[in-house]
Amino acid sequence: MEIMAWFGKVDQESGSSLPAKDVEAMIEALLGPKTWGCSSLQPDLRALAKACGFVEGDRDYNTRLREVALGLVRRQLKALTTEEQDLLQAVEALDDLNQAVNLLDERLYEWSRLRRQEIVHGRDLAQALSGDEITGELARVVLRLRDARAAMEGEVGKAVESIAPNLSCLAGPVLAARLISRAGGLRRLSEMPSSTIQVMGAEKALFKHLKGSAPSPKHGIIYRHPAVIGAQKRLRGKAARALAGKLAIAARLDYNGAGVSPDLKASLEKRLADIKRRGRKAPRAKS
Repeated sequence: MEIMAWFGKVDQESGSSLPAKDVEAMIEALLGPKTWGCSSLQPDLRALAKACGFVEGDRDYNTRLREVALGLVRRQLKALTTEEQDLLQAVEALDDLNQAVNLLDERLYEWSRLRRQEIVHGRDLAQALSGDEITGELARVVLRLRDARAAMEGEVGKAVESIAPNLSCLAGPVLAARLISRAGGLRRLSEMPSSTIQVMGAEKALFKHLKGSAPSPKHGIIYRHPAVIGAQKRLRGKAARALAGKLAIAARLDYNGAGVSPDLKASLEKRLADIKRRGRKAPRAKS
């Protein structure tokens, strides 16, 4: 019976073989459709390779197998490098830059207060100290990192506008990218109900609520959206729910490649305006 080994075709009965021409051909055969016969018993591929003259001995077999295995892994990893995966890595890098800038900003402030009593007014601290003999180098590092962060935000914005135009239009490029990253990809985000999107990023508060030790969270990372953060406190829950509903629709449209929906943003704005109008008419709860 003819079987397909990693190094080519082998006839177990006659011992004849038809090895692949090179490593790339072997990898293509391994990745291609499996149309050959199979046996319930696993053949000794090492013995077959030596019997048919493909390799001279164990060392030669191990060397060639290692080369094909590494090539196969490289090919599979390359196939996973998609535009969406690049976006997820860029969002992680942006978060790292934010953390680095915040930490160094705090360090620069503490250092500046140690060396001088007056507080810089009307100017950015890093900009003001960039020419200082002692703290100037740290201040310049902070400024360079801010420039890098701004450039990274631009790259993230371009990527998410290409991958998820509806989501980017509703949430803004950076928040849309964070939603995709937090969900683990656009497909997973498109499968989420709006209630999950609404509290995404507030998992700790949600678990406390489920244990009965905290109220239910009204929003997670979508709090950063102007429609939520700009709403009155008593209306933020409704605004977050309305936004999450439209974001869920946008994610599904983007994942299925439906194109840009011009009515989606207008529908959200109409709903938010209605919430705001009703909020004005509703009587305020007595404290």
